[in-house]
Amino acid sequence: MNYYVGIDLGGTNVRIAKVDDEGRIVQDVIAQSHGLEGPEKIEENILDLLKQFDLSDVRSIGLAIPGPVDGERNVITQATNIPGCEGYPFADNMQKATGIPVFLDNDANAAGLAEAVLGAGRGYHEVYFLTHSTGIGGALVIDGKVISGHKGYAGEVANVIVDPDAKQYPVYAHLNRGGVETVASGTALGLIGKDLIGEKGDSARKVFLLAGEGNEVAMAIVDKMSKDFATCLAAISAICAPDCFVIGGGCSHSSAIYFSKVKEYFRSMAHEAMRDVPILKAQLAEPGVLGAAMIGRSHLG
Repeated sequence: MNYYVGIDLGGTNVRIAKVDDEGRIVQDVIAQSHGLEGPEKIEENILDLLKQFDLSDVRSIGLAIPGPVDGERNVITQATNIPGCEGYPFADNMQKATGIPVFLDNDANAAGLAEAVLGAGRGYHEVYFLTHSTGIGGALVIDGKVISGHKGYAGEVANVIVDPDAKQYPVYAHLNRGGVETVASGTALGLIGKDLIGEKGDSARKVFLLAGEGNEVAMAIVDKMSKDFATCLAAISAICAPDCFVIGGGCSHSSAIYFSKVKEYFRSMAHEAMRDVPILKAQLAEPGVLGAAMIGRSHLG
């Protein structure tokens, strides 16, 4: 049996797990990440936590980062939640300290990889994963390998324009007007709900609950969101032609409210050859740390 270590690093917490080939977690720990204290402190903390693990039979260590990663240089290129970490040699330093190959990737890519090889996308050749949550991110996984693209930005679909005439809610300043994250993310739903409903609709969760209860304004918000999200999927399908889409993230917990709408809109917009592509709900409870572990496996083969 082969074993891999996954490290899911966030701004607040870090989770480390030792995982086997089948995605079974055999040992794990969660602790404070010290994400605001600089890369040296983050690294020191991780190496200290790794002392709790038997690494003698571990083939690789994967580190999932909240931000884009340059796969060729194996470094972080943008790190909003862990400031000061851009370009820091986490992989080189940790490899020297442990004697084990270390690989980095974006956390959305890691989650997508986990769902592709262990979760809802298992058995499919080409999987496109989207995280539908506070923001919207994506990952293209082909035969168990993430396609990272130039400077690690492949799959970052937040800026795909789906409604150029949409009202510009202040989601993030760097996003295009009408980018899918500005009109269809959980953050956007909360902003739109607060604008049109008030405090009773000031979060995605509240909007979904109201829509489920038959509130007409909330239902209209969810319908528009579903159309915009499906527009993004249709654009992706025209370029990547995946065998399936897998949708994860916080919004997907309300899949009963909106997945059928997304599928209907997608079928109306996608090329006829792509209309039967399944849109699946993510299955894994721990995609972040499992995906981190799978990063190394995907590199080593």
